[in-house]
Amino acid sequence: MAAKILCVNGSIRTGSTADRVLQYAIKALSGAGATCETFEIAGLPALDGRPDDEYPAAVHAWRAACHAADGLLITVPSYHGAIPGGLKNALDFVDVPQVGGTPFALIGVAGGDAEPGVTDTARVLRHIGGIAATPDVVISRSGEHWGKGDAPANEQVTQAIERVAHDFVALCRLRVEGKLPQP
Repeated sequence: MAAKILCVNGSIRTGSTADRVLQYAIKALSGAGATCETFEIAGLPALDGRPDDEYPAAVHAWRAACHAADGLLITVPSYHGAIPGGLKNALDFVDVPQVGGTPFALIGVAGGDAEPGVTDTARVLRHIGGIAATPDVVISRSGEHWGKGDAPANEQVTQAIERVAHDFVALCRLRVEGKLPQP
């Protein structure tokens, strides 16, 4: 049985570098034997404390997609040295029932320093029970290492994404087989 990986563009802008990185990573995950689905977090409203039944269907679809996934792969841009607001809002809608025990992999990308957004995202996901699965891929100065195209301009970035995809799919298969601890 193939591992089902939910792939999320942490930037809400289609066609962004984070989106292009995500599409490349999906190809690598698929090549490693995973079934990939995407979720667009741009359609989620702001979390504002209203009762759950008053949120639109997009929130329930997001929670269900996270719960059904064997793993989460998120591309994370860094804005002003931190996690982007749309991604943090999306993660605020899920908790241990949806994400607990689920492996995650992060690929950070930024025109400057990509590490802060990755660190923030990892902290949030670990707090809600996610399992840090593989080393993060951090693509700082993305203009130099990714460029304008659909694939990395740097061979080391290519190798890092391929290695993480392979290792991540192997770990997600262990979850499918019930061999990972549950929260």
